Amino acid sequence: MRFVDDRGTLLHVVRDGSGGPVVLFVQGLAGAWFEWDPVVPMLAGDHRLVRFDRPGLGWSQPELGADGRPLPQTLAGEAERLGRVLDAVGVPPREKVILVAHSYGAFHAEAFARLDPERVAGIVFVDASAESDITPAPGGPGRAAGRAFVRGTTLLGLNQVLGPAVRRLVYQAASTTHRDPDRELGRAVYRSSRVAAAVVNELSSYRACAVELLELRCERAFPEVLVQVLVGAAGESENRHVRRWIERQREFAGLFPGAEVVELPDAKHLIAADRPDAVATGVRSLGF
Repeated sequence: MRFVDDRGTLLHVVRDGSGGPVVLFVQGLAGAWFEWDPVVPMLAGDHRLVRFDRPGLGWSQPELGADGRPLPQTLAGEAERLGRVLDAVGVPPREKVILVAHSYGAFHAEAFARLDPERVAGIVFVDASAESDITPAPGGPGRAAGRAFVRGTTLLGLNQVLGPAVRRLVYQAASTTHRDPDRELGRAVYRSSRVAAAVVNELSSYRACAVELLELRCERAFPEVLVQVLVGAAGESENRHVRRWIERQREFAGLFPGAEVVELPDAKHLIAADRPDAVATGVRSLGF
């Protein structure tokens, strides 16, 4: 187990492979490094793979403010963190990397490409979060309510049951195989009140990061790199919500000239669990 110091916060980082291009994985909201476990054996032979946990998630320390609470995420802050992780594991700024980003992590990967284009060789978006017209939310008690919920469940010890239970439900609903990459590890990680607080923080930060990305798209061009967009399309024929999701993913791909859209009829949102081979093929298709 390795940790790197990210401005005073210890982040858990896992590296696999010993040669070839660097692939930096960015998991979705509330995700941990082992979400990518099914993909790793398919790429480790000829790629250098880097996975890490955002603050408070997985085995990483939380990033706390002066009040002792998790600092709200910002899009620019998370994009810059990707660069610092690469620096910390010895990837020089002159070396281009491939980004593989799932769901909410796509916000961070796209922002990194726009803010630091010289470091990016290409991106594989894995059922990316796509918000084309989101607006700032009015002030409200959502973050405070989330924190209060975490405190209450922690005091009662319920987080040790609720966290793993929610994870099981997610894999039941968002995966065709229902295969958790590591059920025991998932139970150990998601029973933590630290992780619960980090999940609430990411949920509370999602909308602001989406708005920030829309603004960034107006300010910074996307680099001329290859992009593949993987889409979980299971249930398309009978589910209008899936059809609408596929349309949104096609619209999202239109932001990147020449992007290839790959629809996977045997996968849902958790593509790394359902079709890890498609993720690995996506990386190789970039031809880097």
